[in-house]
Amino acid sequence: MVVLKRPAVLITLVLLIVAAPASAYQESSSVTLEINPNAELLGVVYYLAFGNDTFVVDRGDYIREVEAYFGEYRNSKVVSIIQDYFSNARSISERDYYLMMLEYYLLLCSEPPELKPLTDLDYPWFEEVFLPALRSFAEDTNFMEFYRSHQNYYEEDLSIYRRALSLLPPDDFMAEQAGVSNVRYVFLHPYLVAVHGHSFSPELNGITYWGAGGMIPLVRRIPQRTFWSYKTARDTMFGLPLNRDVINSSYLDELIYLGFIYHELGHDATMPALNTNLRDYEYLQDAIEEDMPYLARYDMHFWNPAGMIYEGFADAWEDYALSHVDGNYSLLAMYMQKAWGEFWMESLLYSLQDCALGVSAGSYPNLTACVPEALESLKKLASPENVSIVYENEVPVTPLRAFDRAAQTGRVIIVYGTQNPDKSGVEYDKATAEMIAENLRKFYSQWPGHVEVLVKADREVTKEDLKENLVLIGGPVANALVKSFEGQFPFKFVQVTGDWKLAYACDISNNCTTYRPVFFTITNESVKRSTYLLTDNASVILTVRNPFNPENYVTWIAGENRELTRLYTNPTYYLSSYEVYDGKEIQIGFYVQPLSS
Repeated sequence: MVVLKRPAVLITLVLLIVAAPASAYQESSSVTLEINPNAELLGVVYYLAFGNDTFVVDRGDYIREVEAYFGEYRNSKVVSIIQDYFSNARSISERDYYLMMLEYYLLLCSEPPELKPLTDLDYPWFEEVFLPALRSFAEDTNFMEFYRSHQNYYEEDLSIYRRALSLLPPDDFMAEQAGVSNVRYVFLHPYLVAVHGHSFSPELNGITYWGAGGMIPLVRRIPQRTFWSYKTARDTMFGLPLNRDVINSSYLDELIYLGFIYHELGHDATMPALNTNLRDYEYLQDAIEEDMPYLARYDMHFWNPAGMIYEGFADAWEDYALSHVDGNYSLLAMYMQKAWGEFWMESLLYSLQDCALGVSAGSYPNLTACVPEALESLKKLASPENVSIVYENEVPVTPLRAFDRAAQTGRVIIVYGTQNPDKSGVEYDKATAEMIAENLRKFYSQWPGHVEVLVKADREVTKEDLKENLVLIGGPVANALVKSFEGQFPFKFVQVTGDWKLAYACDISNNCTTYRPVFFTITNESVKRSTYLLTDNASVILTVRNPFNPENYVTWIAGENRELTRLYTNPTYYLSSYEVYDGKEIQIGFYVQPLSS
């Protein structure tokens, strides 16, 4: 969810909004929602250029109909132009950014086939090269006929978006809590291609239009956990596959969308006060980059030296808004943001809450006016001298941190077990380890240094290996190294009436001082704060600091059987200290393990 700085062209979007297509849903007199035809036209051309790549969403029959309708135009001039445009992107993250910017400029044009710029965009390549070719493509293919005849496909996404808007209507909430008036809200959503979400706030004759373009930003900042979001989510940082730890929850779908909506509105409300000078606050982001430099390389929000400060304010407003609908989900979102390195989130959330209360009481005219005080509160939370200590005490241990650490050390060892009396089980776990290794090698492909990803049997691990960043595969019966580490983990497998079940170790050994997790359980109907319960058919992924070298980490992936162990073959995008999945619900938790130094 990136903030785009485009002062020269903001006014033009209003003209587009005022003349919104007939296909748009008017949620209220001041809220509009649609699958935008310009964004969908871009999606079709992108698909013709690159096929089912990382950014194309699996839309089933819709893709087949796109192929049938537009396939003969694959050699169109605009297709080669867009292929050349993306050839300049050196990584998937840069491709993500290029796609977002191209969609943004298209939102500043009238509907196909005219695609008339509504102002001087000051972007010669777009106006003189890309747009004429795209206009010809839209005319030759009669694109709008295809778009209008496929509204039934767009309805699923739009219905989730509409229900999310109805949970907390932005026109009412922003007026009451942020002091926003004379604003109209518009949300322009792509369908075929995953465009990175972004905000905008154009003005015309004293009226401001706020909203969002693009879609929910993928698996890394907000890991998807529902069947619907699994279908639409993409890893647009590495192109890695997603694991199938998902539930069928329309309620969670709506909360995910609601968070996206208010994150972008948070940018609109706080940007004017943040655009002055954030140089004095860059040390806060530096603390994240010192711990997770690889994250700072592949996440575009770090490409600005204070980009995560902008994100922090938008995240805090998102969490505050969500707390009015589901306090547990709001808290869960805050801990996930902390796991991305935003150690200031809890403090900033309370600061913006105080701002909103002040707005309601008339102490501030609007949210923007009290942002400077909230910004100043960050210095009170952490000074340049103690920021690393505060960071360690706030940011949970996670697989994300573990795999970033391995990029720095240049080595990660994946260990499978050889103790299973069933030799086919040993071979199965070895194959699982190789799958994980393949995904990790792809994950490290954007790191400038070499990262050695080794796969070893438990009996091959040396004393020096024990100090490295480790990934342990399987349970204690199959993997001797897991058995030796078991006392370090907050979970363990126990036998109950002959069956293996995963249990919280604190309940068994009373070892409650090492880990004090904040627990969440996500079901089809709710997000609950609950302690861990014994469960069947469990798969687990967790990370702890390595007791042999606390600057490194141990990540454990296991299941009650070999098939369940294989659930987490891509372990790179987890923003909780642990996750337990049993096919019906997801239990996750967060704990910190500060370095003694």
